[in-house]
Amino acid sequence: MSAEKYNPIFVEAMKKLTKMSEEERLSDKNKELFEQAMNYAPLDIQPQLIAIRKKYDELH
Repeated sequence: MSAEKYNPIFVEAMKKLTKMSEEERLSDKNKELFEQAMNYAPLDIQPQLIAIRKKYDELH
């Protein structure tokens, strides 16, 4: 992932999220961070994030 190609807010959120386990990423505690990644995600990545959001919604 090239930082020049993506919004810096997205890059920072993804750096934090990728260091977490799946369970941590899907927790309520990190919902705001995930939303930040979604809001600034480039179009080519959004389908993957939508799939993660569906998984989150199923857990909550």
